[in-house]
Amino acid sequence: MTQVPETELVALVTELVATGQPWCENSLDGPARPPEEERIARPLAARLSDWGFAVELAGRSPRRPNVVAVKRFGPGPTLVLNDHLDTYPAGPPSRWPICEGEPYAAVVAEGRIYGRGTSDTRANLAALLLAARRVLDDPPSRGTLAVVLTVDEERNGGDGSCYLLDDYGLRADASITVEPTAWQDDSGGGIALAVANTGHALFDITAHGTASHIWRPDTGVNPAAFLSQALAAIVTEPVGDWPISIVGLEAGEAGMAQFTPLRARARVAAVNVGPGVAAGELLTAFHARLAALAPAGITVEVEYVPGPTFVPGSVAVPADDPVVRAIGDAYRTVTGKPVRHYVKPAFNDTIRFRHAGISAVTFGPGDDGWAVYDESISVDKTLLAVDVLERAVRGYFAIAAPDVGAVATAEADAVG
Repeated sequence: MTQVPETELVALVTELVATGQPWCENSLDGPARPPEEERIARPLAARLSDWGFAVELAGRSPRRPNVVAVKRFGPGPTLVLNDHLDTYPAGPPSRWPICEGEPYAAVVAEGRIYGRGTSDTRANLAALLLAARRVLDDPPSRGTLAVVLTVDEERNGGDGSCYLLDDYGLRADASITVEPTAWQDDSGGGIALAVANTGHALFDITAHGTASHIWRPDTGVNPAAFLSQALAAIVTEPVGDWPISIVGLEAGEAGMAQFTPLRARARVAAVNVGPGVAAGELLTAFHARLAALAPAGITVEVEYVPGPTFVPGSVAVPADDPVVRAIGDAYRTVTGKPVRHYVKPAFNDTIRFRHAGISAVTFGPGDDGWAVYDESISVDKTLLAVDVLERAVRGYFAIAAPDVGAVATAEADAVG
């Protein structure tokens, strides 16, 4: 099995980094502009069709179509290769010095490709596409491969994986989401296998107090002062097992600087949410901690940011599951080392697939560190991922029994 040429990989990543941007940007708390992933979905759908997949574009909106590309080789289970089409925002161009202020013009430097979406997830997507094409070039004799490229992943999948599972009727026996799981340690670097994910929540805390003149702070109760102190306490000693990131603070009114504010608000992300946590449980726990910290005269509200902004984690896929075994065998064949299993501390579509009962895992060459600016990915790890993913697809169909799962009969459709 020959390796994909580096020049081919770099060319594809460079193309994907530029395609559809900046319209594919999507923020967890609501995008600055409505995302339009169709700008990358349609050319990718055409490419997959040219390779021999049966392709459908499906979504709640024509500007946000998910790509579902299916190739049935014969009787056997259905395996999904998944990635997403949106990226998180690039922010001001001036914050991208290595890219010389052009976050969508990929730059290769010192063995890495730089640009918005390289690590999350245009280069991972390139690895998926190249692996899928190689499988079709020498097709196996059984099983069904579905390439599922989703919109809205950066905002927890409401119009993407949730839509496909709940409305479109996507079904599969296993899935591999090609998202960042690369890691570094003292012995070098590798790509790990995430067999589970922790979830997260995004919510607003609003504190109400009593305004005073700035010359007489003793006559009021300042909610901004309370909230800053309370959040500092929660950062130091988290509520439950959920560390927080404070992503927004707001207090005061324009033209009212002579007075302390009546209200202060913080937008907070809580992470490390396990699979058994209920949405109400998290809100209740945070409200109880804040109420216990509040002095007389302060009242507190805690509510989720609108949208699918609470996501519980997923239960781990067992080590003996065919998809876990297939990736482990492929990784050892390519690298000579065992693949490391871990729990990915972040959302991706794996969580939604796992909640639906699919044996869903995550494996991809992106760095599990999420660079804010000058995002990049290792060229060598991306090439490695292509090889491992191709072998894993073939290995999965060889390991999994032909009659496994809801869609694994000889007559069954792959999806939908």
